Amino acid sequence: MSYTKNANGFYEIPIIDLGTRLRDNFGLTIKEHSHFDEVDDVHAPNSYHYYDEAIDVQDWRSDDIDGVNWKDRTKNLTNLLSGAGAEVLGPGVKGHDSHLHLAAKDGLFKLNESQYNTLFGGNAGGKSATFASPAVMGEPPRAEAKERAQEYSKMSKADMNAAYDQLRSSDPAKARTEGMKMHKAFFGK
Repeated sequence: MSYTKNANGFYEIPIIDLGTRLRDNFGLTIKEHSHFDEVDDVHAPNSYHYYDEAIDVQDWRSDDIDGVNWKDRTKNLTNLLSGAGAEVLGPGVKGHDSHLHLAAKDGLFKLNESQYNTLFGGNAGGKSATFASPAVMGEPPRAEAKERAQEYSKMSKADMNAAYDQLRSSDPAKARTEGMKMHKAFFGK
């Protein structure tokens, strides 16, 4: 299965294709979507699950793969897929300590180059994947971070979304932290 990068620099992956890839290539368990499993009546009333726009991913492989336990692997996958859909919730988020919840509006996930290569390019190790990310460079100096936050407060919503999408396609780890700063600048909280 291969996909083409769209004009915004993302690969749009249908939810069933992503779930199938995680199950068949990596050995993960996919639940709470009618294609893979029955959707249990335990979710919030307007849950993406009830519209077939969400899956729950569980790592029931060996407890230890290359020194990484299932919970850390689930956290790693959560970090890897950060920003790819409307909801990416894993260990550390209430109600999601045992699995990764992935939801996408209209059932389409937007993967950046790194996310796509890891999941569809075979760079993650198949059934022995730990989804560990390469080491992230140190944080920028405080003055630089403060200056960027001030700039975010001057941006329009459209400009901020474009800047975030650009960050996601080039540096997902930085996009995660900068995205929170953008959110705080825009919403004032």
